[in-house]
Amino acid sequence: MKRNSVSVFMIAGLLSVLLSGCQAKGESGGGTSEVASEPVISMEEGHTEEGNDDKGGENTGTEQTGRENPKAGQKVETETDKRISALPYQFVRTYGIFQSEYPVYELESVIETKIPQKEKSLVLSSAICQNQELIVSIVMDDYSEVRETAVGGDSLEDSGYEPPGDGGMAASGRYQNQLWVSGEGLFLTGPGIQEAGIKPQESVYASYPDYLGAYGHMRYFIEARFEIPFISEHENVLTGYALRVLDFEEPLEFVMKRASEYGTLEELVAGEHGGMDTHDGISIISMGEKVKEGILISWYVYSEREGRQISIIYKPPYQEIDLPILSGKEKQYPMKELPANPYWNSIGQYRLSDVEGYGRRYSCLFDVPQDEQSGSYRMDIPGITFLNHEESPHITLDIPDDYEALNEEIPWKEGSVRILGITRMEPQSVAVTDGKGKEKVRERPAVYIDVQAAHEDKDLALKGLICQRKLRWTGWEHERYDFDKNGNLSGFRVFYDEGDSSVTLKFNGAAFYWNQPFVMEVPLGK
Repeated sequence: MKRNSVSVFMIAGLLSVLLSGCQAKGESGGGTSEVASEPVISMEEGHTEEGNDDKGGENTGTEQTGRENPKAGQKVETETDKRISALPYQFVRTYGIFQSEYPVYELESVIETKIPQKEKSLVLSSAICQNQELIVSIVMDDYSEVRETAVGGDSLEDSGYEPPGDGGMAASGRYQNQLWVSGEGLFLTGPGIQEAGIKPQESVYASYPDYLGAYGHMRYFIEARFEIPFISEHENVLTGYALRVLDFEEPLEFVMKRASEYGTLEELVAGEHGGMDTHDGISIISMGEKVKEGILISWYVYSEREGRQISIIYKPPYQEIDLPILSGKEKQYPMKELPANPYWNSIGQYRLSDVEGYGRRYSCLFDVPQDEQSGSYRMDIPGITFLNHEESPHITLDIPDDYEALNEEIPWKEGSVRILGITRMEPQSVAVTDGKGKEKVRERPAVYIDVQAAHEDKDLALKGLICQRKLRWTGWEHERYDFDKNGNLSGFRVFYDEGDSSVTLKFNGAAFYWNQPFVMEVPLGK
């Protein structure tokens, strides 16, 4: 029997629905960023686009590592794995867990400066250094009425350009952007650096648009990567460094201390007062602290196998999933929903180059009233999501007269997608826009393919997948997908051209939800 309709369909291109109150640092190998709202990167200087480099984005390459059989999911320990496992764990609370043969240095304390007359403040929220590489993250808050007017009314591009008569920064956002484009926005001074300072090798300047409506002022993020003169590996403290930002008169002088080192993850958890649970070589460490809005939980996700791409919170479009819960003695506390996350202090654009093993940090707020913030808590994470950005090999399916059962498997590192069958559909009505911008409805022939997640050892569910069809002449077309009543991606509606006898497909963006609870105690810090 031919399939006549599809229950729910959307344009392909899976997106993670971003959860308010949660944030994830960027890391090599990707993952999604779970935040209340995303920043808008408005200015770049020597910037490598996120997602395409090996410092701060996703690995979109198609090459398989060959370190495991994707169908069996069995780990094969390599010499690289053995070498990494022998390295100490270096812990930086604002970034995560590092394994490297070189020492890592972190910011000793947060540094803040202000321009009172211009209603602006600047905070150096984090700095991390290794060898000759220094990465800094800066938060700038702008309380000026001019900024509020520009954002609420005219666009920044339309606001007036006012060159500073006194050498200071004009209030308009456009001038601030022009200053950044000119390369005069950020300088580093310090030991072995020329007196005038050096510019970053790469930098990014991003706005946080939702902050204005939530807190009444604008917030911006500045991140930069510098190459600095050689530093000794035997120093415990690095001093004498300062940042000059935009036209702030006072530089941000800062000190970096050597990161704490531990021989095992268990020692790290004990030393940093956290809780941990481990399954299949994946460890999640939880640490909590009291804040005004509730309890801020930091998760550090570490895998024994390099290159695993893991998300604690991944939410498919328009689907509900079970979220982590924080439990006290008598109550359970949900994640706190916020229009903008006040504890988001870094967009995680860059990461250190000489790191062998890296465990990323997530941070998330839980809605715990201040008078209930005491004692220990338990963290219940119902499952995690494996994010696979590799593209599958091409697969060609014959178009049947009616329905044909299939058993085709498309493997990724953490699981497989199984194609269960293909159905020839009745012609589908599709809205298209012609060259003059007018929308028309026409019918197109289509097939429907049923899919599900497959794994021999793990209880996996398919939460995300992008399917593209090879066009007859050139290029690829994104196809449309469905979710079933349980929120699992169940199939694709695939169009084809009249006269075609087969469809050639490729897949990427596989998101496998692993139904494996992680449960741990979370002692509450001061």
